[in-house]
Amino acid sequence: MANGVLKIMDGSQKTYVKYMYTYGGETYTNIHTFTTGGRTAQSIAPAISETKVSLASLNPASVKADKVIAKTNACMYDYDKDQFYGFYYQGEGYPMYFNQYRYTSVPDNHEMYTTHNYWPSFCVKKDGTAAIRWFESAQALRTALPYCKCVIAGVHPLVFNKQCVLNERVIDNEPSKSLIYDPQNPSSVKYRFKATAGDPANKRKRTLLGHLKGVSGQYIMVCTDCEMTIKVAANMMQDMLCDYAVALDGGTPSQMRIKSGYGAGGKVTSGAGAALHTAVCAHLV
Repeated sequence: MANGVLKIMDGSQKTYVKYMYTYGGETYTNIHTFTTGGRTAQSIAPAISETKVSLASLNPASVKADKVIAKTNACMYDYDKDQFYGFYYQGEGYPMYFNQYRYTSVPDNHEMYTTHNYWPSFCVKKDGTAAIRWFESAQALRTALPYCKCVIAGVHPLVFNKQCVLNERVIDNEPSKSLIYDPQNPSSVKYRFKATAGDPANKRKRTLLGHLKGVSGQYIMVCTDCEMTIKVAANMMQDMLCDYAVALDGGTPSQMRIKSGYGAGGKVTSGAGAALHTAVCAHLV
């Protein structure tokens, strides 16, 4: 269990809560969170645009816009061109994306299976649970997708099977049994944790996504006005009682919007944000 302390700054809404978090003797404020109500009432889904648009304009292909109740930015992209990264599955019958490119079926060969397989995939499963996967082959992906409502690309794994990846020597549960990260030997390049993407060692605004342990179908979306390292973010998500959690894009793109009646209404984060390719959307079901 992580050693940080969470304190509510604004908890007037059940779904939207603003926290401060103290970890390692430092306090981080204005941490915006939105928690879904469980699989019978609310869920999450990715929203994708092949060209950059505002967060307000992004909605999932599988969900009517008036059902969307909260949004954050999602995975990393190149600022100077229309290129985003990771694997996105929008559900059966909708296009899937591998590093920006659209597919209607799983390709037999793709660099995501090998050279780019450090990008974690946050799997929203049909039974209300979640998992983090690194798909190493077309067969592994074809086997997993029937169990997934959707898949959202991440930048860093933070919490895996209740373990904080930055504090513990964590191994994934795929056939390769690859080591996700070893805090005692951080220089290895063989880890699932891509130690150079997303500026993990430096303080930046962070956008995070997790599933609450023991509560099937309850997801927490987190966006910070304060700046923190990925290690602080990982400990915080463990302290928020996640069994699985990932970091999404941070820095300038970080932003959260909430529908009136479910929180403060409109954009609740202080930063201007940026135009985006992808978002995570909480929605009514």
